[in-house]
Amino acid sequence: MDDRLCVGREPWAQLVIGRENKMNIGIDFHDTLSYAPDFFMKLVTGWGGKVYIVTGTPPSKRKEVARDLQALGFSDDLYEDILCGFEYDKNNLGLNHFQEMARHKLKILKDYNIEVLYDDNPYYVNLAKNSGAVVFQTIIADKYLDEFAEKDPFFTC
Repeated sequence: MDDRLCVGREPWAQLVIGRENKMNIGIDFHDTLSYAPDFFMKLVTGWGGKVYIVTGTPPSKRKEVARDLQALGFSDDLYEDILCGFEYDKNNLGLNHFQEMARHKLKILKDYNIEVLYDDNPYYVNLAKNSGAVVFQTIIADKYLDEFAEKDPFFTC
């Protein structure tokens, strides 16, 4: 596309238009993709850039994420890779965990040239947006939070 068409547009519009949809995107799994799988299926189908599932789930649980993605209709040909968090013990979680995970996710964004991030967690969203990524924060309906809290309250923000 002719970059002259971007003159006078907002910087984010230049990012989208000037690269002809070749941006890499990262989508958080828990409470983002799992909240709106139909939306994300439509978004990633035919996406020009690479699609990564970015999750705070530890690498030891990667197969569970792949299984859950498959159950939502996300075959592994729809995304490049599942990028996991670090190993941790749920019994020792505190505020520090989310700050460390935010830094970990930011490193993933940089390492994989992810320019657009979808995530629900305020810690991750804030750090990513301040690093220059285009960020869309999922605002989750109470009904979903209530239903998911019965399954696993750890992953609901």
